[in-house]
Amino acid sequence: MRGLYNAAGSMLVNQVRLENIGNNLSNLNTPGYKRSEVVLRTFPEVLLYRTEKTGGKGAALYGPIGIAAENIAVEETVVIHLPGALRLTGRPLDIALQERGFFVVDTPQGPAYTRDGHLQLSADGTLVNAQGFPVLGEGGAITLGMEDPQIDRSGNIYQDGQLVDRILVVVFDNEELLWKDGYNLFRAPEDAAYQVADAGTIFQGALEESNADLTRQMTDLVKVRRCYEAAQKIAQVYDRMLSRAANDLGTLS
Repeated sequence: MRGLYNAAGSMLVNQVRLENIGNNLSNLNTPGYKRSEVVLRTFPEVLLYRTEKTGGKGAALYGPIGIAAENIAVEETVVIHLPGALRLTGRPLDIALQERGFFVVDTPQGPAYTRDGHLQLSADGTLVNAQGFPVLGEGGAITLGMEDPQIDRSGNIYQDGQLVDRILVVVFDNEELLWKDGYNLFRAPEDAAYQVADAGTIFQGALEESNADLTRQMTDLVKVRRCYEAAQKIAQVYDRMLSRAANDLGTLS
């Protein structure tokens, strides 16, 4: 039975990896998208890590320890916050961040953070992201007229030569605390430390491309799919062996 369990565990691990690669591939053209990677550990390492998290006594294991095969387990999925390349669009409401940081948008669930600078104006002139959430400036939601705005490197927005507001850009001390929440948005713990960016980091008329690389993702897809198919074949062999053994046992007199 151990061989069957190992094969099934390997299929589960590689299924998680396939789903992650698929998500990265589906967002190759999403501005500001940050790829995710599945972190694997040997199962004894994961078990030891979780035991140490209880204070080293090993009395109890709190929280999941991952999806485990015989020798490996899915510990977590991490976001890779490396910047993507900049692509010039010439569109006045496209903005890109050259360095670390996030734009802040106002959602019904509270503030969220994104690198996606493909902005637009709502019917009432509010500057919003692709999902219609207001993009925040230092004074809150930003309202603009119909004239194309000028946005300088520091995020100051001008219309008719007048300063309207400054786009809020925050830089977290530890980006690993952030988690994805759909719609190319991130959430952060309420106590996450951050600073408001004060240097020139914004490009108008450009977008940051996804940092997921097509060649690498397709290469990983082929490798992981082969691993999944190999484990599937092994599971099928064990299933036939067990069925045959059960049938032979049933015919004994």
